[in-house]
Amino acid sequence: MLLEVVNVTIGYGKPLIEGINIRLEKPLLLQIIGPNGAGKTTFLKTLSGLAKPLKGHVLVNNIDITANPEAAGRFIALLPQLTTNKQMSVLPISVWEFVEIGARLCYRKRGREVSKEELRNSVREALKYVELDPSTWSKNVWRLSGGQRQRTLIARVIACNAPILLLDEPFSSVDPEGKIDITHLFRELKKEKIVIATCHDPEMLIEQTDLIMLMGRGYYTIGKPSEIMKSDTLRRIYGESIIEFANHIHICDYHA
Repeated sequence: MLLEVVNVTIGYGKPLIEGINIRLEKPLLLQIIGPNGAGKTTFLKTLSGLAKPLKGHVLVNNIDITANPEAAGRFIALLPQLTTNKQMSVLPISVWEFVEIGARLCYRKRGREVSKEELRNSVREALKYVELDPSTWSKNVWRLSGGQRQRTLIARVIACNAPILLLDEPFSSVDPEGKIDITHLFRELKKEKIVIATCHDPEMLIEQTDLIMLMGRGYYTIGKPSEIMKSDTLRRIYGESIIEFANHIHICDYHA
């Protein structure tokens, strides 16, 4: 599997980051970090075909998927940031149904119809993978705790069986114990897939991370964690929000 970002400029009317070039061709975990408004979510939407770049192209296996969610859906599954509003909270949809519908849509984007048995197996394995107790499978997804709902959303992405996963803030609304469990999921996922995740706290996934993309203030850089997580590199993005103490670097929460 080969994912290429070729001279891409992201933004809406006005550029946020220009000239992004990335080439990923093996299973790994790429973590994207940067302050609010840096363009992290916009970049994930661009990779998934949901947002059109101001310039450049996104290709998977040499197929141009730029601004084409149908083409992108053949290879990519996206977990958006968790949002809950009053309209969504009254939808009578169970955990199982929520994951099943997402998986079915993914298969259709690939032009492939699946049998009921195959679909059931995909849903069941995904729910087991994220360690959601079977007692929750028939419950309304919007009545779950924040952590359980986030696991459901991750299961929905996993059930798609896509080779490339994009996850926007996968630890959102998850309690500390649940966060530890989810980090274990990433350890397994990155063995077989290209996983790209934005994260409010980069340390949560640092042990599983192969590459870090730092973005903000019209600038981006990408490299191994040991190359990126340095005070001089981080300061270019976060400025005076970087506080160094002994061997530790702290980024003020309201900028992270």
